[in-house]
Amino acid sequence: MSKLLIVILVISIIGNALGLTVLYKYFGAKRAIERERNRLERANDVVEDLTETLDRMYSNRMIFLHHSVGRGILYEGGLRDSLLEMGVLVKGATYGDEIGEKTDIGDWAGKFASDMDRILDFKAHPNRYYSGSLSNDVIMFKSCFPNSNIQADGTLPGDPSGTERTTANYKAAFERLAETMKDYPDKLYIYVTSPPLVPESTTPENARRAKEFNAWLQGEYLAAYTKDTGFSNLAIFDLFGVLADESGMLKAEYRRPTPGDSHPNKLGNEVAASRFMEFFRPLWPHWTGKKAGTQPQRAQR
Repeated sequence: MSKLLIVILVISIIGNALGLTVLYKYFGAKRAIERERNRLERANDVVEDLTETLDRMYSNRMIFLHHSVGRGILYEGGLRDSLLEMGVLVKGATYGDEIGEKTDIGDWAGKFASDMDRILDFKAHPNRYYSGSLSNDVIMFKSCFPNSNIQADGTLPGDPSGTERTTANYKAAFERLAETMKDYPDKLYIYVTSPPLVPESTTPENARRAKEFNAWLQGEYLAAYTKDTGFSNLAIFDLFGVLADESGMLKAEYRRPTPGDSHPNKLGNEVAASRFMEFFRPLWPHWTGKKAGTQPQRAQR
């Protein structure tokens, strides 16, 4: 056999071996992907079964539209368990959920106007919705800490969907929100104010504006909404006030060790959850009694 034929034969054998190796790895990877897909499907089935079980156990349902700070309060702070003990099943709509992706203050008016049906029908993360008669009774919503960096007063009347963080835009957003909330007097809305930032992520002036805006929400805005609508289906929990120091910055004892990180630490999440329950416990029986006695059902749009 000539050297050329030997070389060709060796190359052919090596090529076949490499081809078989690639095929083996391809089919191995394919089997691994299929196994992972099956595992995820089984996990989703478990989540679905658990969700169905909880929905049968609890007649009061809350959707919480939030991002990372909300998750910390729910789980690290223990808020979810505390609400369950009161008979309220809370579902978090967050990153990965169509209705949970955008939660800046400028997003709320448009989201509530166009997506209220999905908000009320939200069943579980990710993107699971009720298809029958079940619905969420409480809509709790929160914007994350960058929204507390209010950079200017702005010019009234403001833009309710504006992306600039101004006091005027924020006030316009909540005034527009009132138009949707008053159409659902049988649903309780709880706005959780945006948490404060660490000092390196804002300025004293911007933090002051956040503090003043939250005071406006709890005072003038809430009073006007109640008077104008005759409904008591809106409550405001001042998370900013719970977590902020006198200058409007995140309290030192609630900060994480990473510079620039405005997420509250475990202690901050626990304090926030505890203070929320102090706020919610007297509110809940008052609301349920009011709803059963005098509140009309959903108003016609």
